[in-house]
Amino acid sequence: MRSFYMRIFKNIICIYVLALCCFAYATMIHAIPDHVYVQEGQKLELDKKIPVTLAMSTKPQSVMAQIGERTFQAMKQERAVETCSQLKQGEYTLTCYLFGILPMKEVQVSVVNGKSLYVSGQVVGIYGAAQGVLVLGSGPVETVDGSSRQPAEHIVFPGDYITAVNGKAVTKKEELMERINQYGEQPVVLTLWRGAEQIQVSVEPVEAAEHKGYRLGLWVKDDMAGIGTLTYFDQDGNFGALGHGIGNGQTKDLLRLSDGRLYKAQVLGIKKGVRGTPGELEGVVYYGKDNQIGEVSSNTQIGIYGTLTKNFREEKKNESLLCPVGYKQEIQTKDAVILSDASGELQSYRIVIDDLDYTPGDKNKGIRFHVEDENLLKLTGGIVQGLSGSPILQDGKLIGAVTHVLVNDPTKGYGIFVEEMTANKIGQKT
Repeated sequence: MRSFYMRIFKNIICIYVLALCCFAYATMIHAIPDHVYVQEGQKLELDKKIPVTLAMSTKPQSVMAQIGERTFQAMKQERAVETCSQLKQGEYTLTCYLFGILPMKEVQVSVVNGKSLYVSGQVVGIYGAAQGVLVLGSGPVETVDGSSRQPAEHIVFPGDYITAVNGKAVTKKEELMERINQYGEQPVVLTLWRGAEQIQVSVEPVEAAEHKGYRLGLWVKDDMAGIGTLTYFDQDGNFGALGHGIGNGQTKDLLRLSDGRLYKAQVLGIKKGVRGTPGELEGVVYYGKDNQIGEVSSNTQIGIYGTLTKNFREEKKNESLLCPVGYKQEIQTKDAVILSDASGELQSYRIVIDDLDYTPGDKNKGIRFHVEDENLLKLTGGIVQGLSGSPILQDGKLIGAVTHVLVNDPTKGYGIFVEEMTANKIGQKT
């Protein structure tokens, strides 16, 4: 009987050790990036957290795909001794070897020219016009006969974009109302975008008692406006900002833009962040042609992109703010700074990078940090809405941009690796 319990005990220990080894292996795999950028001639090191070495196979077949097909010694003999500092510009697949022996993971390596960008940190006004009329929700309409009806219920949904009524295009709320009233109580066919699909639905308007005319019982908007931070721009004036996309306010989808612009803005007040309630920058956007500083051409999950006006970029070009790009494998968990002009003038504020996630589920959260600078803590209480896009610098290099705040602790926040932002194709409408 005793030997029976000993066997059970040994099996439990073996299972525990096996689970621990699997966890450790998964953790090590996660600590190695899937894809990295490296400047031509620069040495690539990925052994900050675990002891790995890199090698590139001379065979066209993947080294990892050979496991189980060839002996371990044969695999070792096929490893090349080339290092990244010897590689020319292009795309490569390298294999990580634990302790220089055990193949763990393949890493896609992009060898590129060194890149420098003008960092900004300026708070700007952002305006975007939707591709059609965005539906926020639906509700009841009090009709002239005293009843309450919801004509669009279960037909039109939040997040839909209405682009035409009976085949006639609409781009503004006023145009939508005009079209509906034009047809009176007759059923109308709405053309709309639902996700990536364009569909048509039929809705029967009702005559409203409170407001003269016919209604669909929909809450809608056709544009958005707010403030955020310009992260960087290049020699040609192509910019990246925010570090995350502009949502439609109803779903997690991005706002479909037909037109977007950047304007000068001024911070008039700051609502400090406290535990459980994020703060925000409160300001005014100066609209008008004379105050326009750029056009937004792309709204993506990792930022908004476009081109600055010639006058603005020439005004803001300052060689002291021209910084080389730092890639994720160069970043260290130590002091860094963020740039912002939320106080009225551009200042740098000290933060400490606490952790790096090379393969985050959310690309906007690769960098985790906390604010150490007393001036910023006094000014904002930490990270607040409007600081999204503030550039993060370490050792004189642009490494990322602020994206999110921890709601339960405004002194802590997240950032996106700048290589994620700069990898986006600038100038493409979405």
